Amino acid sequence: MKAVIALSGLAGFLIFGPPLFHSHRAKHKHVVHVDTHVATHVATHVAHDGQSSCRYEAQITLSAPVDMGDLLRLNTGSGFLEVVGVDGLDEVRASARACASEEEFLEDMRLTSDRAGADLMIDTHYPDWSDRGGWGNRYARLDVTLEVPRGMAVDLVDSSGEISIANLGDVSIEDSSGEIEAHSISGSMVIDDSSGEIQIWDVTGDVSIEDGSGEIEVSGIGGSVTISDGSGEINAKDVQGTVEVVRDGSGSIEVDGVGGDFLVRRDGSGGIEYRNVTGTVDVPKKRR
Repeated sequence: MKAVIALSGLAGFLIFGPPLFHSHRAKHKHVVHVDTHVATHVATHVAHDGQSSCRYEAQITLSAPVDMGDLLRLNTGSGFLEVVGVDGLDEVRASARACASEEEFLEDMRLTSDRAGADLMIDTHYPDWSDRGGWGNRYARLDVTLEVPRGMAVDLVDSSGEISIANLGDVSIEDSSGEIEAHSISGSMVIDDSSGEIQIWDVTGDVSIEDGSGEIEVSGIGGSVTISDGSGEINAKDVQGTVEVVRDGSGSIEVDGVGGDFLVRRDGSGGIEYRNVTGTVDVPKKRR
């Protein structure tokens, strides 16, 4: 799989514990943790040379029941992440490949889950290097795959590594680096991304993207699209609502097939092309 191959060089990320969860959709005055699971290593061996730069590895599994309308909140670090909705599931099934340069690191690499009301929270855990003098040539990552009920809402906080998601409900992503690929989303999407290519298609609701750098491609969007981008090309196709570029630092903008308006508020450099726009077109005069 291209996504797994792309992660083969990931190493050397320093993580001082997981960042705090946050959800734009669920608020609780009191958080009571119940039904806590700590996954265990079920297999450990020395990996062959060239196997994704992984000297030692372990397989980790975790499962937790969920109800209709529950929100999955994920906190993940270094490594590939895939989340896919599956028809007929009534639980979240997670599996991870822990990959490390030192065997002792595997003891600190795990998945855990907690519940707070209707929120199921899943964390990834890594070795703490705050008192060991840094990573150097050492590495530790978790490549995680989750199967969830089709259409489940997900809030995701990720530090680094490629993200692939499909067949979900409302999705919120806060990501530091790495490519994001999402499709077949029966809801809205909100993405806050520092760097990395973003590819989104087949979304029934609105899409909002705040991006530092990297190419953005969206298509087959049932709602409107709002983008604020530092650098990189922006391509939008077959959007039923409005396409609004709030800010674009550099890189070309191209849209084709917009049911609403096409608006570019601020643009630094790069050409603007548009076709088949039903509503009003408003772009900076220098780009007309």
